[in-house]
Amino acid sequence: MIKVLFVCLGNICRSPMAEFVFKQMVEERSLSDQFEIDSAATESYNEMCHAGIHHGTRDKLKAMQIPFEEHYSRQIRLRDYAYYDYILAMDDSNIEDIQSLVGPDTEHKIHRLLDFTDHPRNIRDPWYTGNFDESYWDIYEGCQAFLEYLLKENNDG
Repeated sequence: MIKVLFVCLGNICRSPMAEFVFKQMVEERSLSDQFEIDSAATESYNEMCHAGIHHGTRDKLKAMQIPFEEHYSRQIRLRDYAYYDYILAMDDSNIEDIQSLVGPDTEHKIHRLLDFTDHPRNIRDPWYTGNFDESYWDIYEGCQAFLEYLLKENNDG
Protein backbone atom coordinates (compact mmCIF):
# COMPACT_ATOMS: atom_id res chain seq x y z
CA MET A 1 0.00 0.00 0.00
CA ILE A 2 1.37 3.40 -1.04
CA LYS A 3 0.18 6.15 1.29
CA VAL A 4 0.10 9.67 -0.17
CA LEU A 5 -0.79 12.92 1.61
CA PHE A 6 -1.26 16.11 -0.41
CA VAL A 7 -0.69 19.31 1.57
CA CYS A 8 -1.40 22.99 1.01
CA LEU A 9 -1.96 26.00 3.25
CA GLY A 10 -5.66 25.59 4.07
CA ASN A 11 -6.71 22.20 2.68
CA ILE A 12 -9.72 23.68 0.90
CA CYS A 13 -8.36 24.42 -2.61
CA ARG A 14 -5.20 22.80 -3.96
CA SER A 15 -4.64 19.75 -1.75
CA PRO A 16 -8.21 18.41 -1.93
CA MET A 17 -8.13 19.03 -5.68
CA ALA A 18 -4.92 16.99 -5.89
CA GLU A 19 -6.40 14.29 -3.66
CA PHE A 20 -9.41 13.74 -5.91
CA VAL A 21 -7.52 14.14 -9.20
CA PHE A 22 -5.00 11.53 -8.05
CA LYS A 23 -7.73 9.20 -6.79
CA GLN A 24 -9.35 9.38 -10.23
CA MET A 25 -6.04 8.65 -11.98
CA VAL A 26 -5.34 5.56 -9.88
CA GLU A 27 -8.96 4.42 -10.29
CA GLU A 28 -8.66 4.70 -14.09
CA ARG A 29 -5.67 2.35 -13.92
CA SER A 30 -7.45 -0.04 -11.53
CA LEU A 31 -4.86 0.68 -8.84
CA SER A 32 -7.12 2.05 -6.08
CA ASP A 33 -6.54 -0.95 -3.85
CA GLN A 34 -2.81 -0.16 -3.86
CA PHE A 35 -3.15 3.40 -2.56
CA GLU A 36 -4.32 5.38 0.42
CA ILE A 37 -4.76 9.03 -0.53
CA ASP A 38 -5.68 12.00 1.65
CA SER A 39 -4.98 15.71 2.04
CA ALA A 40 -4.21 18.14 4.84
CA ALA A 41 -3.34 21.76 5.65
CA THR A 42 -0.33 23.43 7.20
CA GLU A 43 -2.51 25.85 9.17
CA SER A 44 -5.30 25.05 11.59
CA TYR A 45 -7.79 27.87 10.97
CA ASN A 46 -9.97 26.00 8.45
CA GLU A 47 -10.00 22.89 10.61
CA MET A 48 -11.23 24.94 13.57
CA CYS A 49 -13.97 26.39 11.32
CA HIS A 50 -14.82 22.94 9.93
CA ALA A 51 -14.27 24.33 6.42
CA GLY A 52 -15.08 22.17 3.43
CA ILE A 53 -13.80 22.23 -0.13
CA HIS A 54 -13.75 25.72 -1.68
CA HIS A 55 -16.52 26.31 -4.23
CA GLY A 56 -13.92 27.09 -6.92
CA THR A 57 -12.34 23.68 -6.41
CA ARG A 58 -15.76 21.99 -6.37
CA ASP A 59 -16.72 23.75 -9.60
CA LYS A 60 -13.48 22.79 -11.34
CA LEU A 61 -13.69 19.15 -10.27
CA LYS A 62 -17.29 18.99 -11.51
CA ALA A 63 -16.34 20.62 -14.82
CA MET A 64 -13.55 18.08 -15.31
CA GLN A 65 -15.84 15.20 -14.26
CA ILE A 66 -13.59 14.27 -11.34
CA PRO A 67 -15.64 12.53 -8.64
CA PHE A 68 -15.22 13.88 -5.12
CA GLU A 69 -16.83 13.55 -1.74
CA GLU A 70 -17.20 15.95 1.14
CA HIS A 71 -13.88 16.75 2.72
CA TYR A 72 -13.20 18.92 5.74
CA SER A 73 -9.93 20.68 6.31
CA ARG A 74 -7.51 19.19 8.80
CA GLN A 75 -4.03 20.21 9.82
CA ILE A 76 -1.10 17.88 9.21
CA ARG A 77 0.14 16.24 12.39
CA LEU A 78 3.41 14.69 13.51
CA ARG A 79 1.93 11.19 13.23
CA ASP A 80 1.20 11.86 9.53
CA TYR A 81 4.92 12.03 8.85
CA ALA A 82 5.38 8.54 10.28
CA TYR A 83 2.28 7.17 8.55
CA TYR A 84 2.49 8.47 4.95
CA ASP A 85 5.08 7.38 2.38
CA TYR A 86 4.84 10.61 0.39
CA ILE A 87 3.89 14.07 1.60
CA LEU A 88 3.36 16.24 -1.47
CA ALA A 89 3.29 19.99 -0.94
CA MET A 90 1.98 22.53 -3.40
CA ASP A 91 4.76 25.10 -2.89
CA ASP A 92 8.01 25.91 -1.09
CA SER A 93 6.19 27.71 1.70
CA ASN A 94 4.14 24.57 2.39
CA ILE A 95 7.34 22.54 2.70
CA GLU A 96 8.76 24.98 5.25
CA ASP A 97 5.49 24.92 7.20
CA ILE A 98 5.29 21.11 7.10
CA GLN A 99 8.81 20.83 8.46
CA SER A 100 8.04 23.30 11.23
CA LEU A 101 5.12 21.05 12.25
CA VAL A 102 6.66 17.59 11.83
CA GLY A 103 10.40 18.27 12.08
CA PRO A 104 13.18 17.64 9.59
CA ASP A 105 12.50 15.38 6.61
CA THR A 106 14.96 12.66 7.64
CA GLU A 107 13.18 10.03 5.54
CA HIS A 108 12.94 12.20 2.39
CA LYS A 109 9.15 11.94 2.20
CA ILE A 110 8.35 15.62 1.59
CA HIS A 111 8.35 16.93 -1.99
CA ARG A 112 6.65 19.56 -4.06
CA LEU A 113 4.11 17.88 -6.32
CA LEU A 114 5.56 19.49 -9.43
CA ASP A 115 9.08 18.28 -8.57
CA PHE A 116 8.11 15.05 -10.35
CA THR A 117 7.56 16.91 -13.64
CA ASP A 118 10.01 18.16 -16.26
CA HIS A 119 9.27 21.72 -15.06
CA PRO A 120 9.51 21.80 -11.24
CA ARG A 121 7.77 24.82 -9.76
CA ASN A 122 5.24 25.95 -7.19
CA ILE A 123 1.49 25.60 -7.70
CA ARG A 124 -0.02 29.00 -7.14
CA ASP A 125 -2.82 29.24 -4.60
CA PRO A 126 -6.18 29.93 -6.29
CA TRP A 127 -7.49 31.29 -2.97
CA TYR A 128 -5.34 34.34 -3.79
CA THR A 129 -5.19 34.21 -7.61
CA GLY A 130 -8.77 33.12 -8.30
CA ASN A 131 -7.37 30.98 -11.12
CA PHE A 132 -8.67 27.48 -10.45
CA ASP A 133 -8.02 26.49 -14.08
CA GLU A 134 -4.28 27.12 -13.72
CA SER A 135 -4.19 25.24 -10.42
CA TYR A 136 -6.09 22.30 -11.90
CA TRP A 137 -3.75 21.90 -14.88
CA ASP A 138 -0.65 22.21 -12.67
CA ILE A 139 -2.09 19.63 -10.27
CA TYR A 140 -3.07 17.35 -13.15
CA GLU A 141 0.46 17.56 -14.57
CA GLY A 142 1.99 16.88 -11.15
CA CYS A 143 -0.29 13.94 -10.34
CA GLN A 144 0.31 12.38 -13.73
CA ALA A 145 4.10 12.72 -13.38
CA PHE A 146 4.00 11.42 -9.80
CA LEU A 147 1.98 8.38 -10.80
CA GLU A 148 4.37 7.63 -13.66
CA TYR A 149 7.27 7.97 -11.23
CA LEU A 150 5.64 5.48 -8.83
CA LEU A 151 4.88 3.00 -11.61
CA LYS A 152 8.47 3.20 -12.85
CA GLU A 153 9.86 2.82 -9.32
CA ASN A 154 7.59 -0.16 -8.71
CA ASN A 155 8.59 -1.85 -11.96
CA ASP A 156 12.31 -1.19 -11.45
CA GLY A 157 12.24 -2.33 -7.80
